[in-house]
Amino acid sequence: MRSYIQASGILFSLFALLHIFRLLLRWPLVIAGFPLPAFGSFIAVLVTGGMAVWAWRTLDAEKK
Repeated sequence: MRSYIQASGILFSLFALLHIFRLLLRWPLVIAGFPLPAFGSFIAVLVTGGMAVWAWRTLDAEKK
């Protein structure tokens, strides 16, 4: 279970960082010809960042 939580924390952290870079560097995001607004990345940062924090805190709680 520990490996799964570590992998989840790494992936969610990576996705959150990518969305932060998208916001800061103003990278366009187009899916199926539809441009997605930057507001979607803001929501994605909150969700993926929250899930990353949750994974790392769960991993820390397992140590204790």
